Amino acid sequence: MSRSSIFRNTLALFVPQILNPAISFVLVLMISRYLGVAGLGKYALIFSFIGIFTSLANMGLGTLVVREVARKPEKAHLFFLNAAAIGSVSSLLMVVAMNFTVAVMGYERDVVQASWIFSFSLVASTIICFMEAIFRAEERSHYVALTYVLENIVKVALCLCLLITGYGIVALFASILFSRVLGLSLMFWFYARVFGLPRARFDFDIWRLLAREAPTFTSIAIFATLHLNLNQIMLSKLQDLYAVGIFSAADRLLGICITIPVAFGAALLPSLTRRHLSGMEELKSLTADSLRYMYLVNLPIVIGTFILADQIIVLIYGQKFAAAGMVLRIHILSLIPFSTVYLLAQVLMATDNQRVDLKINIAGAMLVFVLNLILTPTLGVMGPVLATLVTIVIFNQLQYWYIRSSLFTVSFPRLGAKALFAALTMGLVTYTFREWNLFVNVGISAAVYFFLIVVLRAVSRDELQFVYSALLRRREKEQ
Repeated sequence: MSRSSIFRNTLALFVPQILNPAISFVLVLMISRYLGVAGLGKYALIFSFIGIFTSLANMGLGTLVVREVARKPEKAHLFFLNAAAIGSVSSLLMVVAMNFTVAVMGYERDVVQASWIFSFSLVASTIICFMEAIFRAEERSHYVALTYVLENIVKVALCLCLLITGYGIVALFASILFSRVLGLSLMFWFYARVFGLPRARFDFDIWRLLAREAPTFTSIAIFATLHLNLNQIMLSKLQDLYAVGIFSAADRLLGICITIPVAFGAALLPSLTRRHLSGMEELKSLTADSLRYMYLVNLPIVIGTFILADQIIVLIYGQKFAAAGMVLRIHILSLIPFSTVYLLAQVLMATDNQRVDLKINIAGAMLVFVLNLILTPTLGVMGPVLATLVTIVIFNQLQYWYIRSSLFTVSFPRLGAKALFAALTMGLVTYTFREWNLFVNVGISAAVYFFLIVVLRAVSRDELQFVYSALLRRREKEQ
């Protein structure tokens, strides 16, 4: 995979992941207006459950399918059909498991009803996961982007109509289920147009591979998802749904920032897999460059958000969510270690070290659970924030310790030093103008940061020219 392919794939994966939260913010704001902080808490809680059980339903095999189809593109149909067959059975089992779990946890009636309705989306989401894997492996991620954006537009439009006409959380999740089924239909239509209709044929070699690797990839998915979604669930039981709403307001903004490393890492996996086949030095070079790009993008976001957190929260959610300002200020610090963790996880997958990643994910999930139990009863909403930050930092250290001892070494200070200096200098400007209009401040700060990374040569002239040319070609194609 060439540099242009990585950039194109990243952009295709990034666009829906930044557009969808932006579109969804309209829905979040309307929920907070019509259903209040507790209503937003219910909405976030149900999505936390669906996130956990979606990982169980698809068994984490989407990543395996990407890797294997990148190696054997001629078997794309076979991997999709066989993975979808297994996933359909597992997702039906998870529908039952999710409803049982929510019922026994004693939530309010509307939460249980909405969860029951939305649980049926697990089947559609699982099949979509495997189609997305084929598109990613074949470097056709723009079809995934288009599907997700159109699905989200329909979802938000339906939910807004329901909220305005007085419906509650149950009706919202019925419409979200409808939009998910619509997304499945649209993605399959794209799949058939691009790759042709898949023919039903079971391949026992693929079944054996999936069966052999399923326990590892399923466990990775489970513990990684628990690490990301356990906070809201534990907060709902150790505090209340109001606390979940406050935490979710900040967590959604972090989620938007996380789209950058997630899209980039997802786009990198096929290339990392092929670089590994070419030699360890090739893999090390791509990994180091990728980390440097991540720091260039994420460091100014972290520092700027840390300074302007209160203004950002009030601007987006209103004064009643003001308590989320401090939550966002600390929560955004997790972006840097998370970005590193996500990219290094792709390196472990590409080098067939998924079992190492599993062990680290298990340790991370256990640690975040224990820290939540200790911190949340006394610190409230800040408990899961600190639990997340501490866990992801330790996770990062364990991950790199293995990569350094078994694969290669990377000098993190050298990779991030120029970006950090530029971001800190930008932060002084941001703090100086903190009383100004938020958009003016952000614009000035961004210009200062861009000027500094060019002057410091944190990015080369060739890299800047490449990005400019790639964006120009994309705009010409769209026109």
